[in-house]
Amino acid sequence: MRDRFPFFSSNTDITYLDSAATSQTLDTVINDSADFLLNRKSNRHTNHNMGVWVNDQYHSAKDKIGQWLNIADPASRIAFNSGASQGLYDAVQLIKQRYTGHISVYVGIDSHHSLLLPLRAASNDIKYINVRNNGILDLDAVEEAIKEDSATCKVIAINSVGNVLGTKQDLDRVRDLCKKYDAISIIDACQSMGKIKHNYDGFDFVAWSWHKIYGPTGLGCLLLDKKWLWYNPVHPGGSSASMVSLKDVTYHDTAARFESGTHNFQAICTLPNLLDWLIENQEDITAHDEMLAEYANELCKTKVVPSHTGLVSFASQYSTSDDISTMLGTDSICVRGGNLCAEPLVAGITNKNNLVRVSWGAYTTKEEIKFVFDKIKEIDERTEDWGNTLPPQST
Repeated sequence: MRDRFPFFSSNTDITYLDSAATSQTLDTVINDSADFLLNRKSNRHTNHNMGVWVNDQYHSAKDKIGQWLNIADPASRIAFNSGASQGLYDAVQLIKQRYTGHISVYVGIDSHHSLLLPLRAASNDIKYINVRNNGILDLDAVEEAIKEDSATCKVIAINSVGNVLGTKQDLDRVRDLCKKYDAISIIDACQSMGKIKHNYDGFDFVAWSWHKIYGPTGLGCLLLDKKWLWYNPVHPGGSSASMVSLKDVTYHDTAARFESGTHNFQAICTLPNLLDWLIENQEDITAHDEMLAEYANELCKTKVVPSHTGLVSFASQYSTSDDISTMLGTDSICVRGGNLCAEPLVAGITNKNNLVRVSWGAYTTKEEIKFVFDKIKEIDERTEDWGNTLPPQST
């Protein structure tokens, strides 16, 4: 699959292991983006040939997302937006629109800031779901608490896969809890989409970004339960309405009601071919990811927990994350270090308040995984030696 990503033939000196932050781009996405700008740039709300083509690509993209995720009636359930952060924000705003009383929130302590922040702004009643030693959220504790919860609205919000621990969460259990206790579900699926196969049906909201799935930047999706089509768009605009008079407005009766303004058609028009590739290769992508996860777990001796997919994180005894990422950068190795946009979790894991994350994609090789951990071992040994040779500090 690596030969389908032009980045690697153009940058043979770079070892790219930061795919959890953003992936490299499939060749069809690059070609389709250039084709749109050179030959197709138009708006879909037109009757000329270019506008009709763009409109067809827009609908084809949603249809193929439905096929990829096995979701019926995707036009009614999939809204395009700028990325997962907007999708998660919009989900919270729709919940606030529906429920004006007490909103009680159960959110994973491992959640990305883009999920934590809108929830914290919406409710003063935030209950963090702790992770067990294996990196799995303690949903037993959630059930014990939620069955006694008398709030007007109860929300369970989690990452399907955390961007720090790389562990798969029990989505089936979350769906069952929400159904049993009449709770609203929000799933941040950024680290699972394109890596593993989940059943995302039956949730209120599922958000993801395409730049993490070998696609374009500036584009995401929010998958909604149809019951949310009764509510007004968070960002009303020209594209969200089917009729506007001096006194009245009628919004679309599909998920298009949540798409305001001019769409990012340069990005949307790259999705049909990308989705064809994902659908055709999903089993191989998943198997490759599982193989690399097993190999990375074997090589990473100081991992926080064994990873299930996509990434592995660790803290060094001798170096900070900035030290390691900077020194790896001198060998053109790209990794991510710091709080990883999940500071509440990371602060509880390491007293240095930072981690190093190595993450991979469909294009990553075992040789690259070994190369980076060999280099990390060299850095740690060198830093340990430096520490042993420093003179005693005066007090």
